[in-house]
Formats: sequence, structure tokens, C-alpha cells
Amino acid sequence: MSEGALARSRRSGGSRRDRSEASTVAESLGGGGNVIGAGVEETEVSESEATALEARLEREGAKRGSVQISLMWDNWNDLDLHVITPSGEHVYHDNRKSKCGGELDIDMNFKPTSKTPVENVVWTETPPPGVYRVGIRHFKIHKRGFLSKIPLISMLTTTNETHFKLGVTIGKSKKFYEGTIERGNDVKFVAKFAIAEASSEQGGVAAAPVPMEEEEFTEAKEIETLRRRIGTVRDGVSVSLGWDSNTDLGLSIVNSEGEEVSFFNPESMGGSFDIEGYNPDSGRQEIIWASDPPEGSYTVIVQHFETEEQEESTDFTVTIDNKGEEQAFEGTISSDGSRFEAGSFDI
Repeated sequence: MSEGALARSRRSGGSRRDRSEASTVAESLGGGGNVIGAGVEETEVSESEATALEARLEREGAKRGSVQISLMWDNWNDLDLHVITPSGEHVYHDNRKSKCGGELDIDMNFKPTSKTPVENVVWTETPPPGVYRVGIRHFKIHKRGFLSKIPLISMLTTTNETHFKLGVTIGKSKKFYEGTIERGNDVKFVAKFAIAEASSEQGGVAAAPVPMEEEEFTEAKEIETLRRRIGTVRDGVSVSLGWDSNTDLGLSIVNSEGEEVSFFNPESMGGSFDIEGYNPDSGRQEIIWASDPPEGSYTVIVQHFETEEQEESTDFTVTIDNKGEEQAFEGTISSDGSRFEAGSFDI
């Protein structure tokens, strides 16, 4: 057995308790549309840095394969490498081998064994196609040397923030990412990549574009759920016009195609002018969509109709209730048959 293989056997031996809530990480790591995590950058490494990574992998007897994810950092702290496979399986220190052939074969600094550590996840055979997600956790701050036993000096020399570099090799393609991470319970999303379906013409493994995912705005969804429960968000749209005078005003809504719903065209675009609730003497009119109108932009029109003994101008208020989001527009219209754009909304 080579010296590197012996080192790997010594350093990966022993059991490690479950420290990461694997199911939660597998579901959430790298969700949404971002290909690179916050605070992480794709980078060009120098020849010396690439050589240093290769030297560390060689020193630890790392396995090599068609897909390889390697992490290096430069202190005694314990960082942990996590990879989520296309099937959702989680490769990490407590699940070193996946059913699809992935393996965490180098796992360092659970105890502070090196100031130049490296970790490695590898597929020695052809991996399945799909999207892979990579994360890092800063599990523990280690202290070494006699100075670490002196409390004040130990506080001054303790390193919480750790700079890391991550190499991702897919066939002949290689990318590097770098960032910093502080000790904590969360797994930091670094990057995701995709592997193409193998073909006889292609030969070997090749990277593929990461398919776009719909961003899940979790906080916004939770707020909408709460608002629906208490009744401040609803399906549908209503637009009302109110005024306080003996003037005759009219409410209409026009879409970008020129279609209109109004007293004279009470059913259009799925909306209805509230004929039953209309009273000429009430100073109020309303147009309602029981469900969402077709997508697009809508303009709210207020029109003056001439009457006897009318005032010179009339103040009015237009209220738009767009699925519980209310907007109010106030204006003044002249008593000369004017047609006034009072507001707008989008669906």
C-alpha cells in the first residue's frame, strides 16, 4: 500500500457522529436559479495553486476519476465537503459512498492533523447525468501549539473565518471557486454543475449547462399564505370609483388591446361592471373580476357626463384592489365631458 493510501486510511478511519441534518441539506442546498453561492466567485488559480492542490491530493492518496470535487484550505480548522447528487443523495462524512458511485475518499481535520488539508469527492466510474450541488460547512475551530493554551493569546490567534478554494473536474474541464466561510451549523452553497447524458459519439464525461430553475421566494410565499388566512389577500380584482356631488361620472377599464369594460359594455375581458349594485345617486361604481384577469396592463378611466346644475369640477377617488393589494388614486375632473386616466395596474 502506498504512503498516500496509508495516510488516507489513517485519517478517514473511525466514526463521525451525524452533524449536518442531511435530509434538510439535500432538499435546500443550492435551490433556485443561482449557479454560484453568495460570496463565492469562480476564479482562475495560479499554476502554483493548482500544483499545491494536486500535491495535497497526492500526499493523501486521493482517488482520481471522471468527476472530482476537491476542497483545500490553509489552517487547522475542520471544513466539511458536501455533494448532493441528481437523485438527491447526500455524499458527506456520514454517508461517504453514494449508490451512483460517488465517494468522499479524503476527509481531514476532524482532529487537527494538518495546516494544509484537503477533502475529495470522486466518481471513478461514469456518473449519472443531471445537476450536482456542492456545499461546505465550517464545523470546528481547532487550536494548536503551546500558545493556544494561554487564554488571551489563544483568543487573538484563533481563526474563525477560513478562506477556501474548490476545484471541480468534469472530464477534461476544470473550474475553480473561492470564498470564505465562518464556523456555523449551516452548509454554505458553493456551486452547482450539470453532467450531460453520455453518448457513443461523445466518449467520456462532459459538462452541460445547468438548467434554469424557478426561484422559490419562500419568505414571500409564507407571507401570502398568512395574508390569505387572515383575509387580506384574495383572488380576483376590483376597481371602484367614488365621488361626493350630483355630477354624473363613469368608470371604465381598458386593456392594452383597447378592449373596455364599462356601464355601456358591462361584460368584457372576464370582468363585469356591477350593474346590480349601481345607483346613479350613490356616487359609486365598481368593476369586478371574480378571478384573475388575463395577464397584461390595464388603465382606469374616469369620464364626466354633462348634467344640469353640475359643479365646475368634481373630486373623485379610484380604489384598486389587486388580489388584496390596495391602491388609491385621487383626482379632480372638469365638468366638460372630460375623459381622465386615473390610474393603472398590471396582472
